[in-house]
Amino acid sequence: MKQPANLLLLITVLVFSVMYVPQPLAPVLTQTLGVDAVAVGLLVSITLIPLGIAPLTYGVFLRRLPALMVLRWALVALSLSCIALGLIQSYTPFLVLRGIQGLIMPAILTALMAYLAAGQTPEQLKHTMARYVSATIVGGLSGRLVSGSVAELFDYHAVYWGLSVCLMAAAWIPWGRAPAQPMNAVIPSWAGVKRDWSIEGNLWRFLSVSCLFAVFAGFLNFLPLRLAELDPSIGPALIGFVYLGYLGGIATSLNARRIAQWMGGANRTLKVAMGVMVLSVVGSLPVGVWGMFAMMWVFCLSMFLFHTLAVAEVNQAEGELRGVVNGLYVAHYYGGGVLGIWLPGYVYDAAGWVPTIWVLIAVGVVGFACLFKLQGR
Repeated sequence: MKQPANLLLLITVLVFSVMYVPQPLAPVLTQTLGVDAVAVGLLVSITLIPLGIAPLTYGVFLRRLPALMVLRWALVALSLSCIALGLIQSYTPFLVLRGIQGLIMPAILTALMAYLAAGQTPEQLKHTMARYVSATIVGGLSGRLVSGSVAELFDYHAVYWGLSVCLMAAAWIPWGRAPAQPMNAVIPSWAGVKRDWSIEGNLWRFLSVSCLFAVFAGFLNFLPLRLAELDPSIGPALIGFVYLGYLGGIATSLNARRIAQWMGGANRTLKVAMGVMVLSVVGSLPVGVWGMFAMMWVFCLSMFLFHTLAVAEVNQAEGELRGVVNGLYVAHYYGGGVLGIWLPGYVYDAAGWVPTIWVLIAVGVVGFACLFKLQGR
């Protein structure tokens, strides 16, 4: 019996919750751990680095392993790492454990996708991918919202203890009736990568995706610090609630195909979504705390509309080619996120919020220009 997709998507929610827990805690962590914005940003970006390289490298290690075995033991390992994070009081071991979590997460997500994609027709896969993207959105929202609330009521360490319990429960549910499933991890060659970059202008699509997630991840990483500047009395719970704009992203991800049809096609919709996202970042410059709450809805709505359509376009490839192209998409996506969190941190520490935002706007404009190159192809 195939394991229910809803359960697999729930595990996706847990993984992405773990990934983004530190973001709403940024003001707390800077004081508790005695570090600056770059160091706190690294707590998130270090988990994105393995996600960026995993599609092109993990196939070497995971190709011959059963997906179920990888899934169960990786969940156990992630649970144990959360317990350890709940006991740590200093920055360096915290960062090391976050790096270990980053190495574990791609194994879980690769195993999940092996089950979610099994036996799917191209049309069914589009629907499945839309639900998967929605699960990542819910996970990102839950990790930020719950961690902020729990940290304010108790302590941020309690967030990790709660997540460890949920992950361990997911590892030990009755998986015995799930069918054997290979990991389907690909091992691309350099020649294959160059070929896949050239198909239908994929390189420009991937570069636009890198810019998209660089802006998205960078903005969300520095948003808690900006909110603390605007209102020093603001707590982790209220900072977590600003991420409720993710709900707009869920709506657009589930209705992306209908929206694209209404707007005259995927390419046109991608341009509109990127343009709206960049404009929403511009709109964040003059507003206060409550303006940030409103802006986040537009920001997330446009970003996840773009992301869902771009994932669907990439998954039009056939057979093994789909795995390689989708792997390149993921590598560009998270690679952009790492740069968007890490490099602007130096601008933020040196010059503050406004110059950092203009850097992110410039990156978004480059991504917008890449979409016009894609049209030319």
